[in-house]
Amino acid sequence: MAINLHLLRLFSAVADTGSFRGAADRLVISQPAVSRGVQELERQLGAQLIDRSARPLALTEAGRVLNEHAVAIFGLEQQAEAALGELDTLGRGRLAIGASTTVGIYLLPDLLGAFRRAHPGISLFLDIGNTAQVVEHLRRHPLDLAFIEGPVPASDDLVVAPWRQDRLVPIAAPDHPLARPGGATIEELLATPFLHRELGSGTREVVEAALRPHGELPPVAMELGSTEAIKQAVAAGLGVSIVSAVAIEHELALGRLVVPEIAGLQVGRTLTLLRVAGRPASRAARAFLDEIA
Repeated sequence: MAINLHLLRLFSAVADTGSFRGAADRLVISQPAVSRGVQELERQLGAQLIDRSARPLALTEAGRVLNEHAVAIFGLEQQAEAALGELDTLGRGRLAIGASTTVGIYLLPDLLGAFRRAHPGISLFLDIGNTAQVVEHLRRHPLDLAFIEGPVPASDDLVVAPWRQDRLVPIAAPDHPLARPGGATIEELLATPFLHRELGSGTREVVEAALRPHGELPPVAMELGSTEAIKQAVAAGLGVSIVSAVAIEHELALGRLVVPEIAGLQVGRTLTLLRVAGRPASRAARAFLDEIA
C-alpha cells in the first residue's frame, strides 16, 4: 500500500515536536485532527507508531524507522521547492537553442555570452545546422527556441516571428575581375562561377530568390556546407558568392576578401524566431528573449 503523504506529514510533526498539541500548532490544525490522522496511518500500515503511554510521547521501533524515512522524504521536498524557486529566479536551469549557420556562428555567441555572464547558473546548449535541419530538430527535440535565416512554410505546429534584419553582400578575392574599381553589373555576376551553400540552406534560398528576377542563375562552381568553407574557397579564387555581412568582418579587415560593387544588387532577409506551438516556454527562454529584444 502506498503511504499517504498527508498522514505521514502529521506523524512526522508529532515525532518532531514530541506531542500532538505541538504538531497541531505547527500545522495550524486541531489536535483531534492530528490524532485521528496518526491513528489512520497506523491502521493503514498495520503497525503502532507512537507509544502513547510514555510521557512525553515516544516512538515505537516501527515509528523510529518510519520517521527516518519521513525526514528524508520531506527533506527532498524542501530541496525540490528550492530547486523550482531557483528555476524561477534563474539561479539554475537550461536553455537549449537551435540556430541556422549564420545566426549560430556569427550572431548568437555574443548574445549567449552576455546571458551567461548575467545568469551563470543556466546551462546552455546550441544546436547548429542549416535551416531545414534546425526546423526538424526543433520539432523533434526539446529545444526552447530556434533562430533561422531561411523562409519557413506556414505550419500549425510552429510559432513564427520576425527577429531582426540581415544584409547579404557579394564577396570575391581581391584580384577577382568583379572587384575592379567602378564595380560590375548583375549580368557579369550571373555569368561568373558561383559558390553555393548546400540545398536546405536558408542563405542559398534567399540568394537564389534575389538573383532569379535578373536572369538565369549563375553556374554553380561548387556547393559547400558552411559559410566558413565558402569564404575560404572564395579567397582561394574558386569563384564568388553572396553571404551575410556579419560573417566577413574579419576577412575584410585582413584584406582576404572584398565586397565588389554590383550595380542594382540589394539582398536582405528577415531572420526568424521559431517556437513549437503549445510547448511551454521556460523561465530561461523568456529571460533570453527579453534580453535580446
